Amino acid sequence: MMCSGEQRQSLLHLVAQAVPSATLFPCIQQLAPGWSYGGSEVRSGYVHFWIDSDRAGSDAVDVTMTAACDVSGDTVTRIPTGDARLFLYTEPDVEHPTKTVRHYVAAGACTTVRYSFTRQTAPAEFAEAQGLLGYQLRSDYVEAIRRETGLTLCGAEAPPCAG
Repeated sequence: MMCSGEQRQSLLHLVAQAVPSATLFPCIQQLAPGWSYGGSEVRSGYVHFWIDSDRAGSDAVDVTMTAACDVSGDTVTRIPTGDARLFLYTEPDVEHPTKTVRHYVAAGACTTVRYSFTRQTAPAEFAEAQGLLGYQLRSDYVEAIRRETGLTLCGAEAPPCAG
């Protein structure tokens, strides 16, 4: 689930097609010391991966991408991402007093990130966790796959998917 490097290719092919409406999809930008890739599950309409921490425990950062999510009642912030429109919705602290739950919404997809801690309960881990995730523009990935493999993905930024 790395944003770059050789490990990204086969799994990101699946991620790019799992939620074909997504214009952006999440990936691991960089793992800081003490953080490790926990695992993933990818199927039609659903991408899930998690990151473990030697201090915050297993499944410290849990990431799920689907086509949509409910953000009613959340606080919204626009995130600068160049040409892409990405909005951050943060669930109220009272709903999850020991966790932080955020929804990153772009055209065609919602990525929900659940931190097993809060800024108040684990300030160092929270600060480190903010640099773990990045987003891949699907249009860049669609073009890279076409150039590198000759394959054409379907969905957002590509021809429509059949059926």
